[in-house]
Amino acid sequence: MSSQTMTADIFAGGQSDGSLRGWVVFAGLASMVLGIAAIIYDGTATIASVVVFGWLLMFAGFTQIGHAFQVRNWSGFFLYLLDGIIRATVGTLLVVYPGSGAQALTLVLSCYFIAAGLFRTFGSIVLRFPSWGWSVASAVVSIGLGVTLAMQWPASSTWFIGFVVGLDLILYGWALLMFAAAIKKLSPSYS
Repeated sequence: MSSQTMTADIFAGGQSDGSLRGWVVFAGLASMVLGIAAIIYDGTATIASVVVFGWLLMFAGFTQIGHAFQVRNWSGFFLYLLDGIIRATVGTLLVVYPGSGAQALTLVLSCYFIAAGLFRTFGSIVLRFPSWGWSVASAVVSIGLGVTLAMQWPASSTWFIGFVVGLDLILYGWALLMFAAAIKKLSPSYS
């Protein structure tokens, strides 16, 4: 048995049929279709993303609050409890006011892109690792994106998050399709 076949067998969990590859192809195509829909309906996708993120924060916050009382004898109890309260509160605000939440998240992302881009630019110039120019180019694009978002804020908050979520879904779907193609190439029994 060649090492390539062993690798493909690991991905399939020992299955000898093509069901794994079929599910990966289905997930990739579904992800790409959802991504295209999110880009076309970027305003709706933005609000939906903010609401889902808010529900996740609420769930995490309430879970953490409950867990904090289980470890109330711990010296970090109040800090842990406060963190849970903040998470639950922010999550609730995002669910109740998704439009304002989208504006706030877009502004935070804008600042993040600028700060991360500056950090990568200066770090790459100082360290000069192999192909450091590509890292600088990527950082300059991040800075430009952050500045553009900040200059167009709050109007950019209505479309940006949905657009980025859609783009990510498309790229992830493509990656899944390429993974399925690699599985097929590794072992002809997965066709």
